[in-house]
Amino acid sequence: MFVNTQLFKPKICPEFVTQTIKYLIQNDKIHEVTPNRALLLCILVFVLVAPATAGSVERTVAQLPEGAVGDLEVTLTVTDIPVGGIVETIPDGCTWAGCDHPDDRTRVSNRTVAFAVIGEETIRYRLQGPPEAGVALAGTWEGLLTGESGVVGSDEPRDSGQATQTTVPGTPGFGYAAALAALAVVFGRRCGR
Repeated sequence: MFVNTQLFKPKICPEFVTQTIKYLIQNDKIHEVTPNRALLLCILVFVLVAPATAGSVERTVAQLPEGAVGDLEVTLTVTDIPVGGIVETIPDGCTWAGCDHPDDRTRVSNRTVAFAVIGEETIRYRLQGPPEAGVALAGTWEGLLTGESGVVGSDEPRDSGQATQTTVPGTPGFGYAAALAALAVVFGRRCGR
């Protein structure tokens, strides 16, 4: 039997959990929830409602020492994208100098470079061009399993040749934590009687 994963994506959202709790309280059905059922419900909520990790691609640009092939080394760090693609746009004044990614999964066309990602965590490529060209790099990524997409993060190289990495920390799962806290309060009051 064939199942189209794009059409069938079961999701349990925090709104569903909060609506269920409101229904149980408003219809006075909360007393039917035993401690064993409450524990099972909490386990199911943790397993089924766990927030999916969002994929991302960060870019780190480092200036290579004199005499090396290429003036800049660009490292793409891939997080939580098992299968996907990355497209980088090389700025004017830079030329492609090679990469460590397999040739059959790399395509270079004019100023655009496309990488097919299949389980890689890092991709390194080299460019010939001025040091300030690292700031002008632009790119996008797409995760084929999750359907997520985004913009590749950009970092400026330090003067010492070492790259800096900046990431914006997120707070995923806040809605889930609030729903779980509400569950704990409701069940704690009911089970404590």
